[in-house]
Amino acid sequence: MRLTVLAEGSTKWQRFVKHWGLSILIGKDIIFDTFGKPNYALEQMKRLKVDLQSIKHIVISHDDWDHVGGLQKILEARPGAAAYICPHFKTDIKEMIRGCGANAFETRGLTGISDSCYLSGELKGKRRDSDIAEQYMAIRIDDGIAVVTGCAHPGIVEIVQHANSMFKSNVRVLIGGFHLKDHSEEDARGIVLKLKALGIRRVAPFHCTGRNAQNLFKKEFGDECVIPEEGQAIDI
Repeated sequence: MRLTVLAEGSTKWQRFVKHWGLSILIGKDIIFDTFGKPNYALEQMKRLKVDLQSIKHIVISHDDWDHVGGLQKILEARPGAAAYICPHFKTDIKEMIRGCGANAFETRGLTGISDSCYLSGELKGKRRDSDIAEQYMAIRIDDGIAVVTGCAHPGIVEIVQHANSMFKSNVRVLIGGFHLKDHSEEDARGIVLKLKALGIRRVAPFHCTGRNAQNLFKKEFGDECVIPEEGQAIDI
């Protein structure tokens, strides 16, 4: 399975100029999150020669602006696609999806969207002083599971443990935003070591992971840690 990073924003400057969030093409027909800038993910698809009409599934991990910003533009360009959202997403997101003529599927539990790709269903995370609904994607690979996360508000360790339990198999690959940008170096190092102890072998941390935590992953995982750039493909 090949994953292609369509759009990503990871630095403080990118956040300041609203070039923030992530969007990943999974295989040839799944988009995971749609970045923050409304037109950017769609422009990147054209730039990278992605066949828009092949897109069947659009997964939104959670409804923060930097993950849903491009959703409407993509749905307008590909109205036949199905959108997968959490039940507790904002009402205006749900109404916008339906207004674009797309099917909105609320993932209340484990949901299969292809032979090898699954959604976790809604998990509860924390965003400052409030709860936030979030889901992750799990992909069956030869030696276990690969997990793709948007921001990992429920906790990246907790997500891995959830996937291990749900699939009765070990998560081997982690890709996406791990939300460690505001953690102390000591706390981030502890999380990196916990993930390695849980059996993680390859990581691709970006977006809200934070530069310091990325460096810790690189130090611990060496060549098995990839800090992806826009347009980069990751084979799992």
